[in-house]
Amino acid sequence: MPRKSRMSYALPAVIYILLIGTVFSPDVQPVLAKAFGREPFGFPVAWVVAAVQAIVLFPFVFAVHHFMLIAGQAAADGRSIGKVGLLVYAASVGKLHPQLRRSQIISVAGLVYFVLICGAWIAYADAKGI
Repeated sequence: MPRKSRMSYALPAVIYILLIGTVFSPDVQPVLAKAFGREPFGFPVAWVVAAVQAIVLFPFVFAVHHFMLIAGQAAADGRSIGKVGLLVYAASVGKLHPQLRRSQIISVAGLVYFVLICGAWIAYADAKGI
């Protein structure tokens, strides 16, 4: 089993907080108001969007955590942890380290999930003319 470092927990948490925290930026408020109204469900739009994002993006935290486990194993194996090198390693890590097969699947599923969410937001924003 790969060693779970503090970083494999800390980085996903920081990314999660940053993704949710961006809705409170003054530059984002007009876009949110156009997309969902000023007070959906009687609450300020930023709080509603932050709550929905917290729920919708929570599975992505696990995907990043599992990808960090793969990155840690790549570093332990002396492999490149650059962008391309790490992606190539992640694609084949299940054969080299069967205990990371689950992490490999969760990472890919999380990436697909995140791309679908981003695509849904882009389609919705386009339909609203934002």
